[in-house]
Amino acid sequence: MSYLSTTEKAQIAAQIAAKQAQLDAANTAYLAALSHSEVETYSFDSGEGKQMTKRRSPEELSREISLIESQINRLTNRLYGRGLINMNLRRHSR
Repeated sequence: MSYLSTTEKAQIAAQIAAKQAQLDAANTAYLAALSHSEVETYSFDSGEGKQMTKRRSPEELSREISLIESQINRLTNRLYGRGLINMNLRRHSR
C-alpha cells in the first residue's frame, strides 16, 4: 500500500463517516420493513391530486446493507494500510 497523506486520511475518514450514516439509516429502514406487513406500493388519485408511496423490501435492504458494510471495510482497510499488497519477488540463481 502506498503512503497516505493526512489530507487523504481525512478524506477517507469522512467517507467512512458518511457510509456509517448510510448504514445506520439502512438498518433503521430494514427493521421498519421487517415490522410492517403492509403492501409494498400504494397510490391514490383523487382527481385533484395524486399520492404514491413505495416501501422497500427487506431483501433489497439487506443487499444494500451488505454492500455498504463491504464499502466501509474496504475504506477502513485502505485507511489503516491493510489488505492486499503487490510484491515483486526476485529469485537469485546460483
